[in-house]
Amino acid sequence: MDIVSGVVSIEYSHFYITEHIETGLEGVDQTPDFHTDEPVIITPGQLTIISRVQSHAAWVTLMLTEVEPVQQSEHWQLLGKRPYQPVSGGRMSLSGPTTGPALPAAGWHTGGQGYAPDLQLDPASTYTVHVYAKGRQNSRARYEAAMDREEWGLHEGFEDYVVAFMPTGA
Repeated sequence: MDIVSGVVSIEYSHFYITEHIETGLEGVDQTPDFHTDEPVIITPGQLTIISRVQSHAAWVTLMLTEVEPVQQSEHWQLLGKRPYQPVSGGRMSLSGPTTGPALPAAGWHTGGQGYAPDLQLDPASTYTVHVYAKGRQNSRARYEAAMDREEWGLHEGFEDYVVAFMPTGA
């Protein structure tokens, strides 16, 4: 099982898990349909995860697993299972819509530099993507309460995510 983690800056209530796309590959620049009520939106080469909080930093773990993940506790909510077929090399990374690549998880605590590592998928395989969130049930209320208290610097601890890619075949 391969696992990578990073801290992504969520802006406009969403973040991306994006495949590194070869230059000139057509049909992969589709804009997500933000008019849906779905918390997970898949377009070619990209997963868009919708947050309940406008702007915050979230810990996100990407994992490649051979078996369906088991929900670890009642605090983790399954947001959805979606099929995903890599469109290029299968190298997946985390990024915010305006802030770019995610920070490495360890660097978030220690002031490290660089970007979160990528998760390598087999481009010849199809995957079922399981997206889990923790803290999402009341994250909006906690965020609004922090803003009411004028805690403008509070940007962490509202939501965490685990995204598991499970191969389903070639």
